Amino acid sequence: MKNKLLLVLGALSFMTMQAKAQTGDLTKDKINLLENKTNVLNQRIDSTSWRIKTLEKFKVSGYFQAQAEVGEIGAKTRTGANGGRYDEVIDGKDADFFTRYGLRRSRIKFQYSEKFMKIAFGLDLSEKGVAFKEAYLQLDDPYLNMFSLKTGVIYVGFSDEVNYSSSKRESPEHSLIVNKLIPDEKDLGTQLRITAPKNTPLEGLKLDLGLFSGNGIRVDDNSKMDFVARLKYEKSISNISFGLGASLYNGKVNNADSLLYTVKNGAWTSEEVTKNQMNKRQYFGFDAQFAIKTIMGSTSLRGEYLFGYQPSILGDFASPKSNSYIPASAFSYQRPFSGGYVYFLQDIYKTPLTFVVKYSYLDPNTQMKGDEISNKADVTMSTLGIGGLWQINSALRLMAFYDINNNERTANLIDYDKDVKDNVFTLRLQYKF
Repeated sequence: MKNKLLLVLGALSFMTMQAKAQTGDLTKDKINLLENKTNVLNQRIDSTSWRIKTLEKFKVSGYFQAQAEVGEIGAKTRTGANGGRYDEVIDGKDADFFTRYGLRRSRIKFQYSEKFMKIAFGLDLSEKGVAFKEAYLQLDDPYLNMFSLKTGVIYVGFSDEVNYSSSKRESPEHSLIVNKLIPDEKDLGTQLRITAPKNTPLEGLKLDLGLFSGNGIRVDDNSKMDFVARLKYEKSISNISFGLGASLYNGKVNNADSLLYTVKNGAWTSEEVTKNQMNKRQYFGFDAQFAIKTIMGSTSLRGEYLFGYQPSILGDFASPKSNSYIPASAFSYQRPFSGGYVYFLQDIYKTPLTFVVKYSYLDPNTQMKGDEISNKADVTMSTLGIGGLWQINSALRLMAFYDINNNERTANLIDYDKDVKDNVFTLRLQYKF
């Protein structure tokens, strides 16, 4: 009996040890399997994290502006057929006004950023086609956070309004003087920005220094570069903010003619010069901004005065978009000019509405007045714009704006012995992302 009991106990002990061994093997297998799955999961997490970090460096932004315009018969709209001008066949004979509709701007920008570097490309896509707008490389100072270098097709660092994006601007277009001086807003060049350190007495001060082709968004075709500088100071104190700025544009434009035309005693006179000499292109600008927040909402006032010398063709004051080497279209008319603009903005209490008043003017030839003028390019133009903005949400904005245009009178130009009927009403819907 005793022997049988020992045998039974031995058998049970063996079975228990066998079960424990099997259980241990199963536990090890499960642990190994779990470790393998964890390693795979960690690899997937690392891969996903890398992709997310890469995507965070890539940014797509842009805005879309659809607008309708109603113009008097002498107006020029920014959208629609016939170059935005009235046409009897299209609009009907003896009409008092005409309408146009289209996409004013439809911009998309791609940007990729590293720690102290970014590269960007911008396009405009509309019913008129696809147009190139910007492309640049920006390098930022990683140590002092004071210096930034940008090269490519970039904003010309002249004038406060030029550098104010059309997606943020409170009027449909730039002031006439800015459109004429810097027609593309951007140019091929390189710009260095120096920013005063934070928490110092100079905080808020920045200086832009740049060299530009002077041809706008077009290839460079000579060995000359235009120098552009802009000094800006901005400050905020409690509910008040203000800014002051000064701009300089110093360049030259090729004169393919052997004559240079200037104004003396109220009349154009010519003098012989060396063919293909470089005529002076020089602008100066001073700007100021002021804003205050009250219980009625934000009130803003900003303006700029510009003056200088503009080499131009006979029939147009505008800056060249490329150098001309044909005498018939030479930039041989040297015009001293002045002009400017003033914005008044008032938010309407706690509503998403803003009231806007803008006045601007351009005197393309300060040495000629009234009946001394026999060329449209020398006529002084002014615009009083009145409008409103409705910020429907953070991305969607509706603009209604009416431009009252006035011109200088002269008996020597057809239709300019009186005020031309060229007022324009603009209704624009903008989506920004």
